[in-house]
Amino acid sequence: MIKTASTAYICCIILFIMVGPLAAQSASTREVPNVPQYNVSSERYFTNGSGIILMNVNVWGHVSSPGRHAVFDGIDLATLLSVVGGPKSGAKLDKVKLFREVPDENGKQVYIINLKKFLKTGDRSEFMKILPNDTYIIPQTTASIILSNVGTVNTFLTLLNLYFQILRYQADI
Repeated sequence: MIKTASTAYICCIILFIMVGPLAAQSASTREVPNVPQYNVSSERYFTNGSGIILMNVNVWGHVSSPGRHAVFDGIDLATLLSVVGGPKSGAKLDKVKLFREVPDENGKQVYIINLKKFLKTGDRSEFMKILPNDTYIIPQTTASIILSNVGTVNTFLTLLNLYFQILRYQADI
Protein backbone atom coordinates (compact mmCIF):
# COMPACT_ATOMS: atom_id res chain seq x y z
CA MET A 1 0.00 0.00 0.00
CA ILE A 2 2.75 2.43 0.93
CA LYS A 3 4.71 1.40 -2.15
CA THR A 4 1.66 2.07 -4.37
CA ALA A 5 1.08 5.50 -2.80
CA SER A 6 4.70 6.52 -3.25
CA THR A 7 4.65 5.26 -6.86
CA ALA A 8 1.48 7.31 -7.54
CA TYR A 9 3.11 10.33 -5.88
CA ILE A 10 6.23 9.99 -8.06
CA CYS A 11 4.07 9.59 -11.20
CA CYS A 12 2.18 12.79 -10.31
CA ILE A 13 5.45 14.67 -9.85
CA ILE A 14 6.80 13.39 -13.20
CA LEU A 15 3.53 14.30 -14.92
CA PHE A 16 3.63 17.79 -13.37
CA ILE A 17 7.24 18.24 -14.47
CA MET A 18 6.40 17.23 -18.05
CA VAL A 19 3.04 19.03 -18.45
CA GLY A 20 3.95 22.21 -16.54
CA PRO A 21 6.37 23.59 -19.17
CA LEU A 22 3.96 22.73 -21.97
CA ALA A 23 1.18 24.68 -20.29
CA ALA A 24 3.51 27.61 -19.66
CA GLN A 25 4.72 27.51 -23.26
CA SER A 26 1.20 27.61 -24.67
CA ALA A 27 0.34 30.49 -22.36
CA SER A 28 3.39 32.47 -23.51
CA THR A 29 2.53 32.08 -27.20
CA ARG A 30 -0.80 33.87 -26.83
CA GLU A 31 -0.76 37.30 -28.40
CA VAL A 32 -0.34 40.06 -25.89
CA PRO A 33 -1.54 43.45 -27.10
CA ASN A 34 1.27 45.94 -27.54
CA VAL A 35 0.14 48.73 -25.23
CA PRO A 36 2.79 51.36 -24.55
CA GLN A 37 3.33 52.32 -20.92
CA TYR A 38 3.62 55.95 -21.96
CA ASN A 39 1.69 58.32 -24.17
CA VAL A 40 3.24 58.69 -27.56
CA SER A 41 3.25 62.21 -28.93
CA SER A 42 0.40 61.45 -31.34
CA GLU A 43 -1.85 61.09 -28.29
CA ARG A 44 -2.60 64.76 -27.90
CA TYR A 45 -5.55 64.57 -25.49
CA PHE A 46 -6.84 61.85 -23.21
CA THR A 47 -9.43 61.49 -20.47
CA ASN A 48 -9.11 60.42 -16.89
CA GLY A 49 -11.49 58.05 -15.10
CA SER A 50 -14.04 60.84 -14.65
CA GLY A 51 -14.05 61.74 -18.35
CA ILE A 52 -12.13 65.00 -17.86
CA ILE A 53 -10.03 65.94 -20.90
CA LEU A 54 -6.32 66.20 -20.10
CA MET A 55 -3.06 66.69 -21.98
CA ASN A 56 0.58 66.08 -21.11
CA VAL A 57 2.98 68.99 -20.69
CA ASN A 58 6.69 68.76 -19.80
CA VAL A 59 8.25 71.22 -17.38
CA TRP A 60 12.00 70.91 -16.89
CA GLY A 61 14.61 72.92 -15.11
CA HIS A 62 14.65 74.96 -11.97
CA VAL A 63 11.18 74.13 -10.57
CA SER A 64 10.14 72.18 -7.50
CA SER A 65 8.64 69.21 -9.35
CA PRO A 66 10.05 68.92 -12.88
CA GLY A 67 8.76 66.26 -15.25
CA ARG A 68 5.75 65.31 -17.29
CA HIS A 69 2.41 66.47 -15.93
CA ALA A 70 -1.16 65.73 -17.00
CA VAL A 71 -3.02 69.05 -16.96
CA PHE A 72 -6.41 70.36 -18.01
CA ASP A 73 -6.86 71.78 -21.48
CA GLY A 74 -6.93 75.58 -21.26
CA ILE A 75 -4.44 75.88 -18.39
CA ASP A 76 -2.26 79.01 -18.44
CA LEU A 77 1.46 79.27 -17.67
CA ALA A 78 1.03 80.68 -14.15
CA THR A 79 -1.23 77.78 -13.20
CA LEU A 80 1.13 75.29 -14.84
CA LEU A 81 4.00 76.67 -12.76
CA SER A 82 1.80 76.23 -9.69
CA VAL A 83 1.13 72.60 -10.65
CA VAL A 84 4.88 71.92 -10.70
CA GLY A 85 5.39 73.57 -7.32
CA GLY A 86 6.54 76.92 -8.66
CA PRO A 87 9.95 78.08 -9.76
CA LYS A 88 12.78 77.63 -7.28
CA SER A 89 14.71 80.57 -5.94
CA GLY A 90 17.29 81.45 -8.57
CA ALA A 91 15.13 80.55 -11.58
CA LYS A 92 15.80 82.74 -14.61
CA LEU A 93 12.19 83.71 -15.33
CA ASP A 94 13.01 86.17 -18.10
CA LYS A 95 14.38 83.36 -20.31
CA VAL A 96 11.82 80.56 -20.05
CA LYS A 97 12.02 78.42 -23.18
CA LEU A 98 9.00 76.83 -24.82
CA PHE A 99 9.47 74.01 -27.29
CA ARG A 100 6.36 73.11 -29.29
CA GLU A 101 5.80 69.61 -30.54
CA VAL A 102 4.47 70.96 -33.83
CA PRO A 103 5.68 74.22 -35.43
CA ASP A 104 3.14 77.03 -35.79
CA GLU A 105 1.92 78.45 -39.12
CA ASN A 106 5.18 80.46 -39.44
CA GLY A 107 7.32 77.38 -38.84
CA LYS A 108 8.39 78.57 -35.39
CA GLN A 109 8.85 75.86 -32.80
CA VAL A 110 10.98 77.51 -30.07
CA TYR A 111 9.89 80.55 -28.06
CA ILE A 112 11.52 82.59 -25.28
CA ILE A 113 9.05 83.79 -22.66
CA ASN A 114 9.70 86.65 -20.21
CA LEU A 115 7.71 86.22 -17.01
CA LYS A 116 9.11 89.36 -15.32
CA LYS A 117 6.17 91.52 -16.50
CA PHE A 118 3.70 89.01 -15.11
CA LEU A 119 5.53 88.98 -11.78
CA LYS A 120 5.41 92.78 -11.56
CA THR A 121 1.88 93.46 -12.81
CA GLY A 122 0.02 90.13 -12.90
CA ASP A 123 -0.71 90.73 -16.58
CA ARG A 124 -1.26 87.42 -18.37
CA SER A 125 -1.82 88.93 -21.82
CA GLU A 126 1.58 87.76 -23.11
CA PHE A 127 1.00 84.13 -22.09
CA MET A 128 0.80 81.70 -24.98
CA LYS A 129 -1.83 78.98 -25.16
CA ILE A 130 -0.44 75.77 -23.73
CA LEU A 131 -0.72 72.90 -26.19
CA PRO A 132 -0.36 69.15 -25.70
CA ASN A 133 3.22 67.91 -25.40
CA ASP A 134 4.67 71.41 -24.98
CA THR A 135 8.00 71.45 -23.16
CA TYR A 136 8.88 74.38 -20.89
CA ILE A 137 12.43 74.78 -19.65
CA ILE A 138 13.03 77.13 -16.72
CA PRO A 139 16.78 77.85 -16.55
CA GLN A 140 18.79 78.66 -13.44
CA THR A 141 20.67 81.94 -13.06
CA THR A 142 24.47 81.82 -13.11
CA ALA A 143 24.65 83.24 -9.59
CA SER A 144 22.29 80.54 -8.36
CA ILE A 145 24.40 77.82 -9.99
CA ILE A 146 27.52 79.18 -8.32
CA LEU A 147 25.84 79.52 -4.93
CA SER A 148 24.35 76.04 -5.10
CA ASN A 149 27.83 74.62 -5.77
CA VAL A 150 29.70 76.61 -3.11
CA GLY A 151 29.94 73.52 -0.90
CA THR A 152 31.61 71.55 -3.69
CA VAL A 153 34.05 74.37 -4.44
CA ASN A 154 34.77 74.76 -0.71
CA THR A 155 35.49 71.03 -0.37
CA PHE A 156 37.80 71.10 -3.39
CA LEU A 157 39.73 74.11 -2.06
CA THR A 158 40.03 72.51 1.38
CA LEU A 159 41.48 69.35 -0.17
CA LEU A 160 43.86 71.44 -2.28
CA ASN A 161 44.97 73.33 0.84
CA LEU A 162 45.51 70.03 2.67
CA TYR A 163 47.59 68.73 -0.26
CA PHE A 164 49.85 71.81 -0.18
CA GLN A 165 50.20 71.56 3.61
CA ILE A 166 51.35 67.94 3.26
CA LEU A 167 53.85 68.92 0.54
CA ARG A 168 55.19 71.71 2.73
CA TYR A 169 55.44 69.39 5.75
CA GLN A 170 57.36 66.80 3.66
CA ALA A 171 59.75 69.49 2.38
CA ASP A 172 60.52 70.55 5.96
CA ILE A 173 61.46 67.00 7.03
